Amino acid sequence: MRIGKLLIAVLGLAGSVFALRRVFRSDETIDWEDAPLTGRLTTVDGVAVHHTDEGQGPAVVLIHGFGGHTFSFRKNIPALAEHFRVIAVDLKGFGYTERPRKSDYSLTAQARMVVGLMEALGIESAAVVGHSMGGEVAMRIAAGFPERVEKLLLVASVSGDRFPSLPPTPIMRPFMAAFGRLTSRFLLRRAFYDRAHLTEEVRQGYRAPRRIRGFMDGIYQIFRDWRHDLPIAFEKITQPALILWARAERLPNWMLDRLRTRLPQAEVHFVEEAGHLVLEEQPEAANRLMLRFLVPREVPVEAQETVEAPSDEPAGGLEVAS
Repeated sequence: MRIGKLLIAVLGLAGSVFALRRVFRSDETIDWEDAPLTGRLTTVDGVAVHHTDEGQGPAVVLIHGFGGHTFSFRKNIPALAEHFRVIAVDLKGFGYTERPRKSDYSLTAQARMVVGLMEALGIESAAVVGHSMGGEVAMRIAAGFPERVEKLLLVASVSGDRFPSLPPTPIMRPFMAAFGRLTSRFLLRRAFYDRAHLTEEVRQGYRAPRRIRGFMDGIYQIFRDWRHDLPIAFEKITQPALILWARAERLPNWMLDRLRTRLPQAEVHFVEEAGHLVLEEQPEAANRLMLRFLVPREVPVEAQETVEAPSDEPAGGLEVAS
């Protein structure tokens, strides 16, 4: 009897250890130098920045949101590249951009990095598109480097506000892989209006950079550094602006309200049957809206695909911003 109980206890302990190892295992199995790139690398202030560069003409710079990378714009680049030179960039800590340990990962520093990339590529000014967190980076470029931004396009953008939170500490690091794995799956599902669009290709596309060693260290440093960002000088943003917002957006409604208040010159349009990943879910409608704003005489917009948002239009419930 005792032997049986002891055997059950040993098996239970072994099972618990196995389960914990699976929960806390790292997805990071590839060295950054060995990662298969989809674009090219350009060094900016000692950091190898991954980006794509397609098309010719006036420049459009695409900046992804939290957890995204150049993959996020694969359905938009071909349409935009028919008219423009389109640069999609991986922010530091995301995608295939290098992840140096001793570096500034604040959103202000990310904005400077994007401007540095523009300089390295010979781009004096551009229309800048930012999705979600990338919208704040885009606004920081427009406010801090106004001569670099001709037009500002914000897609499902955060509002630039900061919220009280506990500072990240080294004790968090062992738990970040498990926490990140669980939250990324949940948030990716919640980012769609129609989850039929969440295919295995999409899952793998967003998951691929997580396999690069240093990914969670980069996320840790982002959480650490963006706490030190100063408020955006919205009064300095005077460029023509476009705000795209999904009808099924899960960012809180007040974020859209604050963007409209802070950017009174902005056009505001909804995209129907789309969630937070509006560029992923309704790329044709989003592309038409962006092109209409960028080249208004050439690109018509079908009325049933977008409705200009009135000031009291609800924009969705409270969710975690990505």
